[in-house]
Amino acid sequence: MSSIYCIVNQNKKILSKNAVILAELSELFGAQFKIHKSPNTLDALQFIHQLDENCGYLLCIGGDGTFNSLVNAVCTHPNSKFDPILGVLPNGTGNDFYRSAGFSKHYPFVEAIQTSQFEKFDVGMIQTEKETRYFANIADIGFGGAVVLQLQTYRSRFGANFSYGLSIIKTFLNYKRPVVEIKNQDFHYKGELLLGAFCNGSIFGDGLYIHPGAKINDGKLKLTLLGKVSLFDYLKNVMRVKKGFQIKHPEAHYLELSFPIELQSETTYLHAETDGEYIGGQSFVVSLEPKRLKLLPFEIKG
Repeated sequence: MSSIYCIVNQNKKILSKNAVILAELSELFGAQFKIHKSPNTLDALQFIHQLDENCGYLLCIGGDGTFNSLVNAVCTHPNSKFDPILGVLPNGTGNDFYRSAGFSKHYPFVEAIQTSQFEKFDVGMIQTEKETRYFANIADIGFGGAVVLQLQTYRSRFGANFSYGLSIIKTFLNYKRPVVEIKNQDFHYKGELLLGAFCNGSIFGDGLYIHPGAKINDGKLKLTLLGKVSLFDYLKNVMRVKKGFQIKHPEAHYLELSFPIELQSETTYLHAETDGEYIGGQSFVVSLEPKRLKLLPFEIKG
């Protein structure tokens, strides 16, 4: 059997249930199972880039940001034949990709690896003037990106959970909707933007169904466009969004668009985030690579 590598965020405590799974994997697979403790996403990317085709499984313990580092490392790997089956043990704050993918709370993680089964899932790609980033779940341009930028300021001082709430409040008080243009071959929008969420999955922001029904393996890229929507209108709808309902507002649009899609502002530097990782720019091109990567199956067959 090929090797199994697990990336662990060394800055976060491992939940006891995940520690049990790690111990079980170590006992079952012995020297084939290897753990790499990573201090940051750059270290994780560099470590994965050194792995060869003998890596059959690439796992991580963490949240959306940790899994995002796996996705980006595999998509940019120097060896085009590097194609391990990915898996994530949720250990982060949000774990939104895990929920978007359809994994159950009591998913049989060890059994899934033993069966050698996998699903193919789509991967989003976002390009700015300076960089290209891949995302498994959602890329959000606008309010969500501004929250993540603010979160970077607070996280080291106050911890993840308190910092997230504080960042939302601070952004809420200061955010001004930029004027943007969004277009592809058959769609055009020019106006104010609260947020544009390019959705491979359906859930972000710790349980918000930003695009109900979006699936990570249907080959489709969805856009939730909140234009001239006030933050008060958005907050009034938060409970509806948590329950999986669309926002009822004339400036709230739920779209399925062909890609690539361009989003830009002539005058404003825009804040964005991909699966919780900050990215900024004035011009963005968003696309999708259908069935790009392998993932542990949502359901084990047989």
